[in-house]
Amino acid sequence: MSDKRFLQRGFNKQLAHLVEECGEVLAAAGKLQRWGAQSVNPLLPREQQETNIHWLKRELADLSEAIARLNATIKKDRL
Repeated sequence: MSDKRFLQRGFNKQLAHLVEECGEVLAAAGKLQRWGAQSVNPLLPREQQETNIHWLKRELADLSEAIARLNATIKKDRL
């Protein structure tokens, strides 16, 4: 998730952020499919490891927030 202090306003910037979050969800989903839900990245230090299913859930939450922000902008700007 991007730091909220640095999120840019406006439809185009929020759309770009939504696309980025979609890519992160796809990466997490692809890794989960290849290696399984309980697999972790063995190259990361132990304290930074998370299971693929937790990574996917985290990315889905980020995507939901990006969708909500874009929807709010669409509604506010009546696009």
